[in-house]
Order: sequence, then C-alpha cells, then structure tokens
Amino acid sequence: MSATSTFMVFATLRDDTDFAEFAALRDDEQKQLEVLRAEGKIGAHYVSPARRATFVEVIAADEQQVAQTLATLPFARFFDADVYPTTPPDAAEAAHRARS
Repeated sequence: MSATSTFMVFATLRDDTDFAEFAALRDDEQKQLEVLRAEGKIGAHYVSPARRATFVEVIAADEQQVAQTLATLPFARFFDADVYPTTPPDAAEAAHRARS
C-alpha cells in the first residue's frame, strides 16, 4: 500500500432515506465499521442525529481509496458525503491513540 493520509468525511442523510431500511441495516453498519477499524481504515466516527449528519475519519492513500472504503458501508447509499484531506494528528493525539 502507498503512503496513507487522513481524511475527514462529513456526510448528511438524504431526504429520500427509507428509515425502515436504514434501521434494518444498523447492525450490519456497526459490524462493517468494526472490520474497517481493525484494518486501520477508519478512525474516529461521530454521529449528529439532530443534524442528520455523520463524521468519519478515513485513513487512505487518496480520495479514490476513501470512496472505496465508504462504499463498503451499508449506510453509504443513504448519505451524501464530502471528503476533506486533513493534516496528520499532532503529538498529543498520536499519544492518545496509542493508548486506545
């Protein structure tokens, strides 16, 4: 694999989301997030239900690889995503992550 970078994905829930289908996939989504974390492809993940949004840290070589990682998530089809390249974590964040 080539050098990795960190990207923050901000995704908002689409207005046409079928919430019954969404709810039915919740366990599959959580399982896939755990797989991606174990593979070192996903870091932090935050949800803002009030804003119908999620924030996902993706570790990848480039934005194409980010898209490939996101496509493996069952919830991907329910969200419109914006991808932002970020700087590497500072020393304090790196130390925190090492303890986790």
